Amino acid sequence: MLSFEFTPRARLWLVLACLAVIVVSALGVPSLSFTNDHRVFFAEDNPERAALERLEQSFGVAQTAVLALAPKGGFKEGSEDGALSAPALAALADSVHRARGLSDIAAINSPLSIALPRWVDGRLEVSALLDAAAMAPEELARRIRTEPLFRGWLVSRDGNVTGLMLNLALPAGDSAALDRSVAAIKEMIAGLERDHPDFEFYLTGPVVGGATFGEATKRDMRTIMPAMAALVVVLLLLLLRSLGAVIGTLAVILAATLTAMGIAGWAGFVLNPGSAAAPSAILTLAIADSVHIVLGARQLMARGLDKPAAIAQSLRFNLWPIFLTSATTAAGFLSMNASVSPPLRDLGNITAIGVAAAFVFSVTLLPVLLYVLPLGGTGRIGFEQRFMAALGAVIVRHRWPLFAAMSVLAVGLGTGLSQIDLDDRFGEYLDNRYEFRRDTDFVAAHLTGLDSIEHALPAGGPGRVADVEYLRALDGLGDWYRAQPGVVYVASLAEMSKRLNQARHGEDPDFYRLPEIGAAALLGEYAAAAPADVARALVDESFSTSRLGVIVGDHSSRQLRHLAAGADAWLASNAPQYAAPATGLALMYAHVSGRNIEAMLISTAAALVLISALLIFALRSPFLGLLSLLPNLAPAVIALGLWGWLVGDLGLAGSVVTAMTLGIVVDNTIHFFNKYLGARRGLSRPAPAAVRYAFESVGAALTITTIILAAGFAMLSLSGFKVTASLGALTAITLVIALIADFLFLPPLLIWLSKEKGGRRS
Repeated sequence: MLSFEFTPRARLWLVLACLAVIVVSALGVPSLSFTNDHRVFFAEDNPERAALERLEQSFGVAQTAVLALAPKGGFKEGSEDGALSAPALAALADSVHRARGLSDIAAINSPLSIALPRWVDGRLEVSALLDAAAMAPEELARRIRTEPLFRGWLVSRDGNVTGLMLNLALPAGDSAALDRSVAAIKEMIAGLERDHPDFEFYLTGPVVGGATFGEATKRDMRTIMPAMAALVVVLLLLLLRSLGAVIGTLAVILAATLTAMGIAGWAGFVLNPGSAAAPSAILTLAIADSVHIVLGARQLMARGLDKPAAIAQSLRFNLWPIFLTSATTAAGFLSMNASVSPPLRDLGNITAIGVAAAFVFSVTLLPVLLYVLPLGGTGRIGFEQRFMAALGAVIVRHRWPLFAAMSVLAVGLGTGLSQIDLDDRFGEYLDNRYEFRRDTDFVAAHLTGLDSIEHALPAGGPGRVADVEYLRALDGLGDWYRAQPGVVYVASLAEMSKRLNQARHGEDPDFYRLPEIGAAALLGEYAAAAPADVARALVDESFSTSRLGVIVGDHSSRQLRHLAAGADAWLASNAPQYAAPATGLALMYAHVSGRNIEAMLISTAAALVLISALLIFALRSPFLGLLSLLPNLAPAVIALGLWGWLVGDLGLAGSVVTAMTLGIVVDNTIHFFNKYLGARRGLSRPAPAAVRYAFESVGAALTITTIILAAGFAMLSLSGFKVTASLGALTAITLVIALIADFLFLPPLLIWLSKEKGGRRS
């Protein structure tokens, strides 16, 4: 039989081996890097990402920041001069001049800087209002107010807000360059605020969002993780009441975290806003195994065993259940590999490595440390056991009323599942503590939408974009989009053709329509007169493909998917020869959210089958394995139902919570079953007495680990990043409910399934 009483020599070799693993692994930590590039959320084979990259090959990479300007102190509804007054136009002009001085700016779109067509002496000229001959502010305001290319994009429909679209040229995936560029824009805004105190400036857009995601993640790592570590230490001291036990447990936590993050570094993982919560998750999950071994040893010491024998006995009793719990927890996190979003896969894999490392160090490093550290506090073990035994007796005595009450509660709260909206809004991934979110809400409410859908529509060959039939198809698709709720702006070669036709006819608004003849000549003149970057924004170099862009207001992921599907269907029915799939960053997020939910539902079912099969094998009982489904599934159903009633919205995080927590909530069931079966098979106790023995033996450990794990994950809910906050809050709720479900569901079911001699149920 395997001996767990390590000799001094064996202890030394174990410590050296553990230190070697920790040091070698930790050497990989410096190799870990961090990126705030939003594209990490999408796999390289993601079809929408591939479509967007094809579009960018023809029209350039869209890395956009949006700067909005509005008069300070509120707005007058219906006002036509709020952001078009002389001081406002001066502030806007100053913004353009300063933006032109930024090193990473590739292009600036604003009412003053965008190149507009004019017909002068029978010849087309394309120039910006800012660069044209000086004109009175009133005339400048009139030109901006009546310009059809601006409304709903660069000028709000009430005239109270104007905007600058800053297109940046940044190396792909270069987080440092992104942060530097956004910092330069913010420094520019600080100067504008000093020099134009009567105006407010608001900064948003995908580039700013990417930088802010990085800022939010680093802020969480600076604040939440240290606070979580401090909370864990305090709870361990309060609940274990043994400095030696706390030191040993913290050593396991530190070793598991360093090992997991080091292996991640060696493996080339890149941390990002989605995976950066891994160290925090490991920090809490690494506690459970140690607590069971420590409390088991202290209970045995309280019964009279000396410390070495108690540690060896505790390790012998707990080795199999903590191996099972580690395996099921790791399996739950590994099931996140079904996610279509790489950061969530990384989070699952890194955390699974940490869980495995925590098991290894709990059964090697921890026992050795406990030999030399004072365990103390064994006098209180008797009280804990008596309390849990009394609780178990009450639950056994009133098992069916408690079971019925828990069942009614589960069904009642479970109905909240119908209230959950598995949907996302990318603009709400950060909460209001971040200026980016506040500015985003302002711009979306007062200037323009911030989500966009793009099409790169092939015309059938070089030069064919000027064909009348092609332009009519573009115009038809644009009209279809404008008829859809929430669409605020459409840009295409058809719109530019209309604008050129209007310019050719003396700016008469009645001629803002497709030219009946000469479209090719008009577009040719425009391409020759306009700056190269302006022309390329709408058409590729060979004039064989043009770009149609749609700006959308407040749309959820589901609504964006529906809108894009409608556009694709319109093209298939009305212009199949020009059809190209809708794409865009917002649409990429919309699709990854939907696909992730579908993938994780399948993965959760697979994980449930796998974990149940593992329990059937481990417990050597099909009945007990199947019985475990109720207390293991009920917590997720109740937690999600409660979330549905209280919150409602649940997006990318919600799609992985059930699969992730399934492996964790099984832990309590395994430990309870282990003690129950030990009493039934080893001590020949009847079912009610075996249940009370399980409460007495492991109830305190289950309660302590649940309190610490739930408190640790609850700390993640303080994150300003919605995915992390939702995941942390839901996991904490699920863990608490899981303990209650095990205590109230398992006893009556175990007693009901057992039979006394003569076939009578207990």
